[in-house]
Amino acid sequence: MVSRKTSGFFLIPFLLVAACTSKVSLPDDKFLTRTLTVGGQTYNYRVYVPPNLDSNQKAPVMLYLHGSNRRGTDNQSQVEDLTDSIKWHPENFPFIIVFPQCRPDTFWAGPMTDLAIGALDQTVKEFNGDEQQLYLAGYSMGGFGTWQMALTYPNKFAALVPVAGGIEPLGEVSDEDRKLLSPQVIAAAAAPDPYGVYAEALAKTPVWVVHGADDEAVPVDAARKIVAALKTAGDKDVNYIELDGVGHGSVAIAFSDNRLGPWLARQKLPK
Repeated sequence: MVSRKTSGFFLIPFLLVAACTSKVSLPDDKFLTRTLTVGGQTYNYRVYVPPNLDSNQKAPVMLYLHGSNRRGTDNQSQVEDLTDSIKWHPENFPFIIVFPQCRPDTFWAGPMTDLAIGALDQTVKEFNGDEQQLYLAGYSMGGFGTWQMALTYPNKFAALVPVAGGIEPLGEVSDEDRKLLSPQVIAAAAAPDPYGVYAEALAKTPVWVVHGADDEAVPVDAARKIVAALKTAGDKDVNYIELDGVGHGSVAIAFSDNRLGPWLARQKLPK
């Protein structure tokens, strides 16, 4: 059985979604609540603040885009992909993380992109974030959002971490959804070689791509194609981790990798 409310970008098996909806208790001192008004709408979002953060020094900041099963308005579900990884591997997260929440029945485009970027910018100002060390990461629907947001803002992020995502829609895109896409994403989708367009625009952006080899929701070929295109475009910092025997539920494994944190710490935009 498959949930068909996909906005044209992802198909998530129902049983997989049901297995990922357990609630966790959030430590408010680490996952702060913040508010942002965009286009007349008020949104809540969360901010993870690592222990012992030195407010006198600029801190790296990650923008994290959740998957489709975390959409809502509770301002809680969106952090659950990373809660266990942060709890058990805090050394992997020496940076601030911004967690916007996508509203039901939409995806990371249009107003939701404005929300995500606005929350990131507001967090940078509030917590003395380092604009040369902004990271963009996402899982599943958020993995697609990571590629598309990076294409829309090609000079904003020092590194990308797309997990179980891709650049091409899985299914038809409605006219209503197409209107939400940025001009850059629309142009890439219409190009003879969409992968080449993304690779050319992001060739200087370091990437850390993770995908389950047995992913039944977003085929692993989605990751293999964009990684190959980036390498052809000359990006020397393309990291691809394909997880043997792992399906779509790869996010916890991806962010528990002890190599990821040190790699992110080395990424910085030139001034």
